[in-house]
Amino acid sequence: MALVLNTNSYVTIAEADSYFETRIDSAEWTSSSDEVKEQALVTATQLIDDRPWIGFAVSSSQALAWPRKEAMYYDSRMGQNITIATNEVPSKVKTAVYEQALHLINNEDLLTQTTQVFENISIGNISISDSNNDVTKISISPALITRPLKDLVKQGANNWWRAN
Repeated sequence: MALVLNTNSYVTIAEADSYFETRIDSAEWTSSSDEVKEQALVTATQLIDDRPWIGFAVSSSQALAWPRKEAMYYDSRMGQNITIATNEVPSKVKTAVYEQALHLINNEDLLTQTTQVFENISIGNISISDSNNDVTKISISPALITRPLKDLVKQGANNWWRAN
């Protein structure tokens, strides 16, 4: 399925391209084909969307979690409560999708968690060696992506409590 705004992606390729124009270390994004960008944005949206967000979906028929109603959080930088409009996808969510998409492109096999680390690589007579078969674990969604979303996620949603 192709990228469809607000159905399987929070952002378009054009929006992402505009975001990455001023971001350092985005060469992998700018050199990727539109097909790869599209796949990365759709997959990133799926990864970002699967959170216990504040508020409630505006409609039971909407494909993605945003927009939401009754979505309000305290912004410590502004020193006030922020209410998110019922027709709005917060910029923090869109930024997280951009960054998650780039992270997917930069880390091949990220979703399978099989990034290989080689001890020796040679060019003359081509030689690669991995004596200890180590596989590096890279976080699927590092703090750069998840930290800005913390205000939009229900507090304590990931805690499990047992009453005796």
